[in-house]
Formats: sequence, structure tokens, C-alpha cells
Amino acid sequence: MRILGIDYGDKKIGLAFGDSEARVAVPLDVVPNMGDATLHTFAKRVTGEDIDLIVIGVPLSTGSHHSSDQLEKTRAFIKKLESLVSVPVVEEDESFTTAESIRLQREEGAQADEDALAAMLIVQAYIDQHG
Repeated sequence: MRILGIDYGDKKIGLAFGDSEARVAVPLDVVPNMGDATLHTFAKRVTGEDIDLIVIGVPLSTGSHHSSDQLEKTRAFIKKLESLVSVPVVEEDESFTTAESIRLQREEGAQADEDALAAMLIVQAYIDQHG
């Protein structure tokens, strides 16, 4: 199964690709969040790249980096995206992905943007849990 991972943010959105058969996720890129235009771009990408599933990170535990307001914004984004695509859209807890992506950059020398790394971690967590 081909999976598109999304780390949603108000200003920018991290993207990753996952393959459930290979059990691997890789960071792709980061795109500016331009509202409905971005949603339509994602819908075209899903069709053009034969994506089977979209996994979107949601901040399930609140703290210094996440708020209930961000959870509401992310779920509103999910609802709009679901109306534009014909593939399932599922949520995955992203509570610690930003900190982990920063660690990967610092300690492992990862070259990808932290938002794309966060999207990769979201997809990898989904693959690890659901096979």
C-alpha cells in the first residue's frame, strides 16, 4: 500500500511517502499551507501517484508545542481533504514527532526539513502499528 504522510501546520505542511509492503517511510518535502489550493494539490497528488491511504498527524496530547486549538484546525483540514479524495484518511498521534525530527537532524545528520521528517515519523508509526 502506498501511503502519503502529512504533518499539518498553519504555515507549512510536511510530506512523506510510505510503503506498507517494504515497511519503510521516507521524507518528501515541505509545502506552504495555502488553504484550499493546497488541499486541491494534495487531491491531485493522491490520484497521480496512486496513493492508497493518507495518514495525518494529529496532536493528541497537548503541551508546550500542541494545543486543543491546533487539534481542531488539523481535524478541520482532515475533513476538507476527505471530501476531495477517494482514499481513506486516518489520524496518527504526532505528539512527539517534532522533537524526534529535530533530534534526527542534530544527532543523525538528517538533511530533510523537520516537518518532512515529522511526516515520515507519522507514517512509520502507522506502518509499525498496522503492518
